[in-house]
Amino acid sequence: MNVKLSDFKIVPLLDSIKRADISDELYFSEKYRNYISNSRLKYISPKDGGSPEQYRNPPHFSTQSLKVGSGVHCMLLQPESFTLAPKMGRPTAKLGDVVEKVYNYEKEGMDRIEAIRRACNEVQYYVNQIDRKIPMIIEKGTPYWEALDQPRSKAENKEEIFLSDADYDIVDGCLKSCYNNKELIDKLHPTDTFGDPVESYNEIAFFIDFLVTYKGRKCCTLKFKMKADNYTVDTFDKKLVLNDLKTTGHPVTWFMNSEYGSLVKYSYYQQLGLYLWVLQLYCSKKYGATKETGWTSEANFLVVQTFGTFDCACYNLNSRWLSRGLKRGQDLLKRVAAYEMFGWKTEINFE
Repeated sequence: MNVKLSDFKIVPLLDSIKRADISDELYFSEKYRNYISNSRLKYISPKDGGSPEQYRNPPHFSTQSLKVGSGVHCMLLQPESFTLAPKMGRPTAKLGDVVEKVYNYEKEGMDRIEAIRRACNEVQYYVNQIDRKIPMIIEKGTPYWEALDQPRSKAENKEEIFLSDADYDIVDGCLKSCYNNKELIDKLHPTDTFGDPVESYNEIAFFIDFLVTYKGRKCCTLKFKMKADNYTVDTFDKKLVLNDLKTTGHPVTWFMNSEYGSLVKYSYYQQLGLYLWVLQLYCSKKYGATKETGWTSEANFLVVQTFGTFDCACYNLNSRWLSRGLKRGQDLLKRVAAYEMFGWKTEINFE
């Protein structure tokens, strides 16, 4: 069947919007499983190789880049809650995840072999060759397990981030570069006209319901969630700023390139377009922050490269990119709504 995306309209339900200062564990838990995230939308996007089946059963994966990125985010944005564990010879990549899970399972009283099998299945590490890999896992994991058992001082009320020695050096280099970049730090901790600190929030989740109509009639209600790396609210100068921290394995100067940069390659402009939209909706409700009341808003990428001199930079995303990103994100939400309305097995040609 043929369906026009223009026949769908998305109406934000302001009474449903919620702000929550919650952990990533809770954010990604079953409690919010029915909420759509920006990252999940790529699985319904044909341009990203997505499909209805992929959207309904999205893959789960973990990579070294994700671990480095997570470490930088936690340490730069939430230093009061996290600390880097010292170098202890943690194996790299998935093997590191396996041996860490094995250690924790053994502390709970599980047999080592059983713990290894369970950890390998959870991490998807040689799942068809587990028994053959057990001796290697024990050999590689033993030095790390012994290091974990050694007494060491720990920061109170802070969660430790365990990284391989190589990843530790990368995260440490990124953090030093960011702290030495005045523009970046000023974005995270701005001041108003009088030099007083303005409201600045890190890692805050937002949840909102969207009513979707089709040809003027109710189609469905979609639940959307997002977690803002950082946003600031200057109530004196009436300015709302959204900042998104990114790590990149390419030169930082490539990031905004419209041909090969991460901005387009990973559709980051879509993320910021959707996020700023939801944040504006929330702030219009909480602060009366609208164009009509004299408020302005902006969105920035704070980017640090994960190699070499760990260069970092701040890039403002202009209104053209934000509008383009918002439309792309809303069109993907409309695709989800169409399948909810006509059935997930229905063949739909979108116009």
